[in-house]
Amino acid sequence: MLQNNPRFVMMLMALLLLVFVEWTNAFMTPTTTVRSDLALNLSSGVEVEDVSRRQWFVSTIVTATASWYGERVEAAPTSKVLVLGGTGFIGSRVVQQLQRAGISVTATSRDGRDGTVALDILTTDHVVDRVKELATGCQAVISCWGAIGTANDNVINSASGLAAKGAKAAGVDRFVSFGIAPEVVQAASGIEFIQPYIQGKQFAKQSIQSLFGESGVIIEPTFVHGGDSFGVNPPRVAGFYGEFIEGILSSSPVRAIEGALPRGNIIQVALEPPISVDTVASAAVAAALGKLGSSVSLDTYDKIKEVAGLL
Repeated sequence: MLQNNPRFVMMLMALLLLVFVEWTNAFMTPTTTVRSDLALNLSSGVEVEDVSRRQWFVSTIVTATASWYGERVEAAPTSKVLVLGGTGFIGSRVVQQLQRAGISVTATSRDGRDGTVALDILTTDHVVDRVKELATGCQAVISCWGAIGTANDNVINSASGLAAKGAKAAGVDRFVSFGIAPEVVQAASGIEFIQPYIQGKQFAKQSIQSLFGESGVIIEPTFVHGGDSFGVNPPRVAGFYGEFIEGILSSSPVRAIEGALPRGNIIQVALEPPISVDTVASAAVAAALGKLGSSVSLDTYDKIKEVAGLL
């Protein structure tokens, strides 16, 4: 019977070979191009192809086996993401989560540390062209650029809008950035020093939505907590304390009160739960990888949590 069915023989051989590869993998550490110090370091950001030789070998077997049976197999394109501001509070977590997902990452920082590409938006004359160059070949760009309480708030927070223009010119499919929750904008309307920050964020949001439409995702939390320390400028709440407050404010009784208040009311803003930096990063990665059916502004605690759960 086997002699009369060569395809069956080839299929059987391929499956036996695949079993052998999986068996030997239990006794051997797979070779990978990812440096462990980069995969575990929160401040890392480097262009890296996280594809092991074993993965390539198994993929080749499966593809060849399917072709013997006359099935057409489409090779999945290598996913590559550009992270702007990849060593910051949110950006470092974004890079880490992308690497864990096996995504090739190019990350930027102001000074090019930790293997990142140097890109200082305050000293770079042609931000659009530079982003276009770096984004070429990427499926998505995640901009983590942002600042508050500096003399350059407007310039820095507007830069994501310029980056969107460069990404669009490079043929990028999706663009993800971070904005400011609408209720915070409304509640802070009379606070003068925060207006450059808000104006920069709003310019970036309008630019991204104009250029990318539903493929542009703006994540707009009220307050993000995380890390080991507290800070005043920029405002920062340590993770252990933030988790405690988040647990209280996300409880059903408090959410019921918060939901009954007009959005933008100062009390409503105060009762909106803060959100973990890791959750925000997960939402950004999920959006960049196209896990959203249709992209909208993630402008509430619940929306961000829901999208983060897709990763």
